Amino acid sequence: MKKVLLIILAGMFAFGTAQAQPSFTIGLGLNKGVFAAEGREDNFDESGSLASQTVEYGAFEDTYASIYVEMGNEVGSIGLAYQGDVSTPTNVNERGAGPSDDSDPTSKVSASFDDVITVYGLVNLPMNLYLKAGIVQGDIGVNETQKSGNTYADQDLEGYVIGFGYQHEADAANVRIELLGHTYDDVTANNGVATTGNHNKITISDMIGANAQISVNRSF
Repeated sequence: MKKVLLIILAGMFAFGTAQAQPSFTIGLGLNKGVFAAEGREDNFDESGSLASQTVEYGAFEDTYASIYVEMGNEVGSIGLAYQGDVSTPTNVNERGAGPSDDSDPTSKVSASFDDVITVYGLVNLPMNLYLKAGIVQGDIGVNETQKSGNTYADQDLEGYVIGFGYQHEADAANVRIELLGHTYDDVTANNGVATTGNHNKITISDMIGANAQISVNRSF
């Protein structure tokens, strides 16, 4: 699917450049995003059988910066955007049995979306409006302090974005306001323990998001 989208975007730009002289754009943006997903934790006993399962749905918001470069013409553009890190809140589990003092460790976990890059196509519409769609790739950093001492490996982030925006053109710089929706592939991670050694697995599904961006750019 992602390869097909890239072919479509490249084809659109190739057709456009045959009709007009390309230009280059660089911009800086400020984003306000809201993200949500369902998380499932599967806990297995020493026989490898599923002992318990916990399912939770959560959402959070964050503010982050972004930078983008584009090559295009009056038909549309092909762009590459890099966004600042986005971090989830830290989830803290209840203390286990035993004295509740500072020596009794807790389990804490959070995630960060790092080095997120979006490759997108932008199609210009009348009245300075535009449509935008692309693919997203990045890293999911899992930050944990587990009572068991086990850790979860970092994972890849892959997904899609689609939305629309408006560009106000001026001599000094252009201003864009846009709204984008996000959807991401499911992610699965485990604690690195064999199925006969209290194996735990976490699956994050139905990851979605939306963000509003205001940016300033300059074309050359």
